[in-house]
Amino acid sequence: MNDLKTPMSRLLRLFRDARDRWRAKALERQKRLRAAQVRIRDLEDSRAYWKARALVAEGQAPASAASGDETDKERGEEPPMALVPTRLANHHYSLEVIQLSLQLYLHASFGCRGVSWVLRLLAGYLPLGVPASTTVLNWCCRLGLARLQRPLPRRDDWIFVIDETVGLGALKCLVVLGIPVARLAETGYSPRHGDMTVLAVEMTLKSTGIWVAAVLEQVSARTGVPVQIVADHGSDVRKGIALFRQQAPSCVETYDISHAIATHLKAHWRDDAHWQAFLKQAGATLSHFQQTDLAFLLPPRQRTKARYMAMDAHVDWAQRLIGYHDQGDFSAIGLPCVFTANAWAQLRMAWGKRRVEPLRALIGTHYDTRAALCEALQAAGATALDDLDDTFWRLADRGYARFLQAFAWVLPYRARLPEWTQTIAVSKTIQTILKTRGLSRATPALVLEQLAAQGPLAAPVADFQTRVLQHVEHEATKLPAGATWLASSDIIESVFGHYKAFTARGPLKEVGRLVLLIPAFLCELTAPVIREAMASVRTIDVEQWVHMHLGPSMLARRRRALRPAMKTA
Repeated sequence: MNDLKTPMSRLLRLFRDARDRWRAKALERQKRLRAAQVRIRDLEDSRAYWKARALVAEGQAPASAASGDETDKERGEEPPMALVPTRLANHHYSLEVIQLSLQLYLHASFGCRGVSWVLRLLAGYLPLGVPASTTVLNWCCRLGLARLQRPLPRRDDWIFVIDETVGLGALKCLVVLGIPVARLAETGYSPRHGDMTVLAVEMTLKSTGIWVAAVLEQVSARTGVPVQIVADHGSDVRKGIALFRQQAPSCVETYDISHAIATHLKAHWRDDAHWQAFLKQAGATLSHFQQTDLAFLLPPRQRTKARYMAMDAHVDWAQRLIGYHDQGDFSAIGLPCVFTANAWAQLRMAWGKRRVEPLRALIGTHYDTRAALCEALQAAGATALDDLDDTFWRLADRGYARFLQAFAWVLPYRARLPEWTQTIAVSKTIQTILKTRGLSRATPALVLEQLAAQGPLAAPVADFQTRVLQHVEHEATKLPAGATWLASSDIIESVFGHYKAFTARGPLKEVGRLVLLIPAFLCELTAPVIREAMASVRTIDVEQWVHMHLGPSMLARRRRALRPAMKTA
C-alpha cells in the first residue's frame, strides 16, 4: 500500500465500489439460479401430471408391458386407477397435495419440513409436487381462518366450553368451543376434537371479566344464547361469565369437575403434614438421584401448574416402589450380592460360631441374585435360610443397600398409602361417572351408589367424599329437570395441549399466528372443506388478520431490535 500514489480515501472508495459490484453480480446469479430451479420443478410437476393424464387416456398402467409379470387383467383383477391430480384455481399444487400436506402436519404431527421430505419421497412413486415448508404452514393458516370466519348455525341448545391460554409475552388467547346438546349422547358425554366447533379465538393484552363477557356476547349474537357454559373458574373467566349471565339468566354455569376436585384435593391435603413431607422428600430425591444409576426408580416430576390434577401418579409410584422392595430382588440396580465379612459376623451372632464356621470360605464371593447366594449358603451346609433378616441383607446385598440410600424414606409411608389410595379412588370414581354419563339431577344419587360399593372409608376420606358430593349436588341442581349436559372442560385442555405441541417447535413460544391451527386441526380434512377454504381465504387475508389481532411477531421484533451493526457483523 505504501508504494501506491493514489490517496487512501480514493482507494477505499474504489474498493467499496468494486465490492458492491461483485455483490450485485452474486445476487443476480442467485436470482437466476432460483428462477431456474423453480422452472425445473414446475416442468417436472407438469411432466408428471401430463404423463398421468396420458396413461389414463390410453387405459394402461404405469408399469412397463415388457416386464413379463402377470398383469391384473390376466389375474382377473381390475387395474388400479392412476392418480390424476385435481387442480385448484390460482393454485400451483393440486388438491391432493394440499390435503395430504395438511393431514401430515395437523393430524400426523409432522413438522413443516418433515411434510416436504415425505412428499419428496412419495414424488418418485406418485405425481405429487413438493411444497416448501412455509407453503404448508400458509395452507394451515388459511384453512384455520376459513373455519373461524365461516357462518355458524343458530341454535338454542349450544354448550360453550371456554378457557384461556398464554405463552411467552403479554398476549392471552381466549378460545370458545361449542357443541350442541343433541350431540352429547352420541359422544358419550366425552367429546373429541372432531365433535367440537370453534366459535371464537380472541387475543388481548389484558384479560378482564368485562372483556370475556363482551366476547361471549359477540359469539352468542352469531350462534344463539347458550344453555350452558363450562369453565375452570379462572378469576377473569368466572367474572366474565357472571356478567354475561346477567343478560342471559337462563344460561347455566358449570364448574369443570376436574378443576373442582383438584381444588378439593388441595384443601384436603394442605394441612396434612405427612403428605407435604412426602412431596418434599420426593422432590428432593428426584433432584439428587436423577443422574445416577437409580434414575429408573425415581418419582414423577411434580407439575408447576395444576399440580393436584396429577397426584395419583405419586401415590401409584409409592405403591409400586414398596412392592418392588417387598419382592426382595434388587438385581435391576446392577450391583451384586456379596457375602461380606460383616454379613458372616452377623450370622455368627445369630446362629452361633459352630454353624457358620463352614461359611467362612464364601466371604468375598459375588452373586448376581439373592437366590444364587442362598443356594451357595445351602450348599455350604447352612440351614434355616428363611430366618435371614433385613439386617443380613443390608450387609450382603449391595443393590438393596443402594436402594435404601435413596428410598428408605418411602417405607415409613406404608401405613399412610391406604388412606391416600382411597382418596384418589373417590376422586377418580366421581370424575369417571360425570365424564362418561354427563351431569344431571340424578347424578348425585348415581355417584353415591357407586361410591358405596367401594366399602368403608377412613374418616378423613369420608369427609373429603362428603365435600365433593356436596359440590356435585350443587352443580346438578342448576340444571333443568330431565337435562343431561356436560360436566367437564377436559376437551379444551386437550385442544390447548395439541396446540402447544405446534408452538413448541418454534424459537419463541408466543401466542402468534399458530392460534389459527386450533380451528384447522379440529375440522375434518375432507376435499370439499379444503377446496372451500383455499377459495375463500387468500394469503393476504391471513396477513391482514394477523396484523389486526396480533401485530408483529415477537421473533420479528427481536430480529429488528437486536440486528448486529455492520461494523461488528
